[in-house]
Amino acid sequence: MKRVLLGLFLFANTVAALAATAKDVSYKSGDDNVQAILYTPSGKGPFPALVVIHEWWGLNDWVKEQASKLSDEGYITLAVDLYRGKVATSPDMAHELMRGVPDDRSARDLRSAVAFLKSQPDI
Repeated sequence: MKRVLLGLFLFANTVAALAATAKDVSYKSGDDNVQAILYTPSGKGPFPALVVIHEWWGLNDWVKEQASKLSDEGYITLAVDLYRGKVATSPDMAHELMRGVPDDRSARDLRSAVAFLKSQPDI
């Protein structure tokens, strides 16, 4: 029994050491301030970076979880929010949100996300 408890303790500490740190951030995109979530892996950088782009539902919990998992693999990830805080709860709403984002704004937001990541000292 002691070995099982010791094994569980070591496993829990290993998993906790791999956990990414999440931080709400904002960056400029034209005249707008865009919100995103920055996930940073544990350990010492520099780290490679990824921009995580949500699908038509928006920046929901599943997308955040995927960004966190990628960070656990050693990447700094920036989960962008192209819908400005809105998350769809139905296919009709997702379609409406997706169609409501101007192409030029989403492209500008993504370029700004890359610039934001490039400005981080641990990338």
